[in-house]
Formats: sequence, C-alpha cells, structure tokens
Amino acid sequence: MAAPRPEAPPPRVGIVGAGRTRQGLGPFLAKWFEAAGAEVVGVCGRDAARAEVAAADLGRQLGRGVAAFADAHALAARVDLLVVACPVEGHLAGLEAAAAAGVACLCEKPLVGWRDAARGLAAVDAFRRRGLLLAENCQWPFTLPALDALHPEVRARPVRSLVMRLSPAWPGPTMVEDSLSHALSLLQALAPLPLDAELGDVSQTDDSACAQENVVRFAVQTAELEVDVELQLRCCPSQPRPAWFAVDGVRLDRRIGPDYQVSFERADGRVANVQDPLAALVYGLVADLQRAPRERTDAIADAIALRLRLYAGVLERLRGPAG
Repeated sequence: MAAPRPEAPPPRVGIVGAGRTRQGLGPFLAKWFEAAGAEVVGVCGRDAARAEVAAADLGRQLGRGVAAFADAHALAARVDLLVVACPVEGHLAGLEAAAAAGVACLCEKPLVGWRDAARGLAAVDAFRRRGLLLAENCQWPFTLPALDALHPEVRARPVRSLVMRLSPAWPGPTMVEDSLSHALSLLQALAPLPLDAELGDVSQTDDSACAQENVVRFAVQTAELEVDVELQLRCCPSQPRPAWFAVDGVRLDRRIGPDYQVSFERADGRVANVQDPLAALVYGLVADLQRAPRERTDAIADAIALRLRLYAGVLERLRGPAG
C-alpha cells in the first residue's frame, strides 16, 4: 500500500505595504490569505521603522510573529507570493522584485501609474515568460453572480453598454486614476476582449484639480462589437460609499450590511447576496497558486496587459502624453 502523500505546506505570503496608510488593504488581505490557508510570514514598508510597526500590528492581528524585511527584494526571496499593497508609486518596485525572485504576485490596482505603463507591460511580460502567476486586485468581477441571479437574461446577449457609479475618497484627477481599473475589469468580465481591442472616443466632464464630480466616457472597440462605457464619479470621503453598475440599462445598486455583507438590489427591490469580493479573489488566487496550469497564468497576464494598455490610453487622452 502506497504511503500517503504529505500535505503541501501552506503558501508563504509577504506583504509590501501592510499598514493602513492611505486606506491600505494590507491588513484585510492578510486576514483573507490566512483564512484561505496561506501563511503571512513577513512585511516590508517604505522604511525599516514603518516595516517594524506594520509587522508588530499584523502580528497582533494574526496572533503570532510576523517578520519585518528591509525591502521588497529581501521579502520576495522568502515567500511564494508577494502582495503589493502599497500606494501606486511603489507598485513597479514590488512587481519587479517578485519577478526577479521568481514568485507569484498580487498587486493592488492600478497595476502601475499610467505614465509607467511601458515598464508595467514589461513587468507583465516578465511574469508571462516565466509562467508566474500575476493578479491585480480588481474585485468587481466577483460581484457578477448578483447580476446572473437577478437578471439572468443580460449576459445571454452581447454587452453593448456599461455604466458604473463609484464614490472615491479623493477629488480631482485621482478619482479617475483610482477608479478606472474597476470599470475596465468589470467590462472584461462582461465582454471578454481580444488583445487588439482599441479605444474609441474618450471624454470627461471636469478635468479640474479639485473636481468633486466627474463623468468619464469612452468606447472599447473590437472587430465584432463596440461597448460604450461611462464611469460616474462623485467624491465621498467617508463610508458607506454609494456604488452601482448598469449593463445595457439594467442597474444593480450595491448594499453593504453588517460584517461587510455585500448585496445588490435591482429596481423592484429584489436583492442578491454575494461573497465578499476580496475574499473571493484571495481564495481563488490561493487555489491558482497551488495548481494553475501555464495556459491560465498566460490568460491572466494577457487580461492584465490589455487592461493596463486601455487604462493608460484613457488617461493619456484625458491628461495628455506621458512625459
């Protein structure tokens, strides 16, 4: 009789930016990675002092010691998955550290700033060449089970329009930069796009530095379809932040209940609950980390590369060529 196969050790996770500065998701990601069976073993921050504080705080949250590392490269060398949860200015360094170490990576959205799109695409290609799993923290696709439950007819036909309302915390151009990945990732989930998808007309209603509201419109075109996208933004510095999306005119409003129970409500009051999108993303990522075939890692990398190209294209047309 064959000896039982030993269980694989839990994936080791390191977090770049594990604190709550600028509304960081590091502690929430740590919680869900632990729940999904991974082990958060270390963190790094902008400097050694911040890393020590973040490690101590996270250790108290998890009930055990968490190591502090000097930088992303040192942390990446000790883990199976590097989570880049710092502000966008540090994303490239985290991505490049993970690729250099040959480990998987989950990066907060947007993957990189739009002016760094060329280096970001090179980083994505580095993961693809090595068959490494790369994911971007875009959670809205995980809300689509609510659309299927409340309006099963919508996705039975090609999608022609997507309208999304979000309520970012910061005014001005940052609203667009922080929110655009959400609309693009939801669009990709609704209408799988080929790599040669292109942008149509791009416009916005308020490009001022202190804009409290803005509406960004653009089209995404392929050989077979064109989808009109409208991203409605209204600054809302405190929770709860209103959010909804409408697909071909069918609208669902997000509701946040106790213990962050997420649900969506349609026009007649019917409601569908969904799993916490962050939890769904993390559980799926841990599963992929343990058994993802090469074709899946390639497909994810292709989707991220297209999203980054469209993201940078929209912002370049709104803001002018990157310097």
